[in-house]
Parts: sequence; C-alpha cells; structure tokens
Amino acid sequence: MKVLWLSNKVLSPLDSGTTGTWLEAMAQSLSASDGLQLGNISLGGVCEPSRQDLGTVSQWVMPAVLRPGGDGLPPRETVAAIVKAVDEFAPDLVHVWGTESFWGLLTSRGMIRRPALLEMQGLSLSISSVYGGGLTLLEQLRCVGLKEIVRGNSILQGRKRFERWSTLEREMIQGHDFISTQSSWMRAQVLAMNSGSTVFTTDRVLRPPFITGEQWEYHGDPVIFCSAAYSSPFKGLHVAVRSLGLLKRRFPNVRLHIAGLHQRAGLRRDGYIAWVQGEVRRLGLEENVRWLGALSAGEIVGEMRRASAILLPTYVESYCLALAEAMMLGVPAVVTYTGGTSCLARDGESALFFAPGDTAMCAYQLERILSDRELACSISNMARTVALARNDTQRIIANQIEIYKRLCDR
Repeated sequence: MKVLWLSNKVLSPLDSGTTGTWLEAMAQSLSASDGLQLGNISLGGVCEPSRQDLGTVSQWVMPAVLRPGGDGLPPRETVAAIVKAVDEFAPDLVHVWGTESFWGLLTSRGMIRRPALLEMQGLSLSISSVYGGGLTLLEQLRCVGLKEIVRGNSILQGRKRFERWSTLEREMIQGHDFISTQSSWMRAQVLAMNSGSTVFTTDRVLRPPFITGEQWEYHGDPVIFCSAAYSSPFKGLHVAVRSLGLLKRRFPNVRLHIAGLHQRAGLRRDGYIAWVQGEVRRLGLEENVRWLGALSAGEIVGEMRRASAILLPTYVESYCLALAEAMMLGVPAVVTYTGGTSCLARDGESALFFAPGDTAMCAYQLERILSDRELACSISNMARTVALARNDTQRIIANQIEIYKRLCDR
C-alpha cells in the first residue's frame, strides 16, 4: 500500500520546534509499518523542486508559495511539478494534511486524480472571527510596526486574509468524500459544511520525549510555562501577561516562561510582540517574564517539568497539541475552553478552564494550582491517565493504517 502525503511540513530528522511536529512523529511510526510505503510532498526553502528522501520515506520539496493566485493555487510550474511527483510515486491513496494551504484544491478540483483523504488541522473561518484576540482598535493600531507597514501584515489585514481563504477552505471540505478529524468540535464543523462526507476519527502521535518523559512532580516553584506557535493575537499572549499582572499581587516572585520564536529584530520583529513587551513594562513585569525562544521537544519537556503549570490562553484551537503534550507529562494545565481544548480535558478533573480573554478567571485558576498542592496533583494524575490512553502511539498508528486500508479497498 502506497500512501502519499501532501503537507506543509518538510520531514526532517531534526527537531525544528515549530508547528506540525506531530507529522514527523507519525511519519516515523508509519514508515516502520510492514506493507506501507510512505511519500511526502511539501513546501520548503528551495528554488526549484528537489528530492529529499528521509530514510524509507520518498520526499519532494517544492518552492514555498508566499502569495497564491486568486484561484488559491501556486504558479503553474509548481502545480505541474507536484503532479509529476505524484505520478512518479503512483500512490494508492493521497492524504491531504490540512486546509491551510492549496493542497486540498489539487485533489478536489481533479488536478490530482487519486483517491484522497482530507485531514483537518486548523479552520480559517474560526480563526478569522477571533484573529484580533479581543484587542481594541487602538490596541491593534499600536501593534503596527515597520514590518506590518512594509509587508502589509497588520492584524486587520491578517484577519481579512483568513476570511478570504475560508471560501477556498469550504471548497476543499465540500470537495472531499473522506475527511479525518481529531476532535468532535472539528467533526461538527466539517459535517455542517459537508453532511454527506464520511468522517473518520483520528488522533495525533506525540513526539518521543513526551512519551518517555517522567511524570511531572509537584515542587511549589511559582513558574508558569506558556507556549505559542504563532506571534498572533489569537494565541492570547497578551492575556497571559495581563493575568500574570493580577497573579503577581499574590505571588510577587511568579514567573512566566514563554516558548516560541517571538523575539526578532529589524523587519522580522512583529508589532504585536513589541506591543506585548510594552504591556510587560507597563505592568512592571520585566523581572517576571522570560522569553525562551524556539525549543526542541526535549527542552520543552524540561521546561514543563520545572513549571508548576502550563498556561494556554489561545482564542481558538481545533485540537491543541500543547495541551495533549502537557497532559502526557501530567503537567497541570490552565487553558481556554474553546474548540478542540474542550474535547481533550474536563474542567476540574484533568485541566482548569477559563473563557478566552478572561484575565481574572485565568489568574484565579492559576492561583488555585499554585496554592493547592492536592488539586495540582489530582489534575496531574488524571491528565496523564487520559493522555496515556488517548495518545497511545500503537493504537493511533493501527487506526490510521485501518483507515488507509478501508479507502484503498474502496
């Protein structure tokens, strides 16, 4: 059985510490399965199509597309190169990872004539509605820096791009008969747009350091770990900072450690991050906030185990890998109740929830973790129990192979 992925992730033996890390973990496990030959086509920093196999995985890397055309597609020569790679691999099934890029248009429009499975990751329409992260118009204007002016990438412009792409996203969803989702929330969104589709339930394979890492232990040090893959307001970093300002009244030595590639210089500096740093200064939190930069899986495990809680203040999630990883380690999580997060944990049992943007409730839930050892340990144990069953690698891979077999047989 030959399965070809169309994805936004160039599979690599290196841990990039960026988004889409579960794809490499799943590819590693799938490629070791008997009777399955895996291929991958993705976008990367190349000037022309190139072959970059990884072990037994056949891989093609196409030039990255900064701005697709009005039809949502890359240049014709890129489409032709993709079709050529598909024909060369000759898959029994094409697995399209996500609707964030143009891949699903190639299969829904018949440019790639192979049986196709569309895997949902994020949802542009749900992101566009909360892209501003609850910021006022004045606050959004204060997030406009040199980068936003030169690249035309203000918060308002970012929201409009997601709105425009949601039309193409709907076309992809409606153009596929077989779709996989990783949360009941995403399943509901898909069926609302394509009620006639066959929807499979899948899950995400976690990276090995989270599976083999030792369970978190209570230590009482008031450290909060926060991770955000994007420097965008809908990830809620400003909510984390403002909540920390409230929490500091009770815990003067509390610290917020923020992971992610947010600290950049010159034209690469995000206006939103510059504004958040201004909020840090305004609230007198310079000594309480630490920017960690991009971290490997092993480094994240270390930071999580040294923290008393993980904070995930995002405004929208279709799944929330960071929460799944924290639960696997048993780190008490304080997280917004939104989309996929509500499907991964239960409030008061395996996590503590708060409404998106509610800084008072966020600070209150963090205070409960920091001040109540029994509660923290109870949430830790239940979270790990849930994650061990849900994110069991062998179960997920067996389920994925079964889905592939069912579609190939049809």
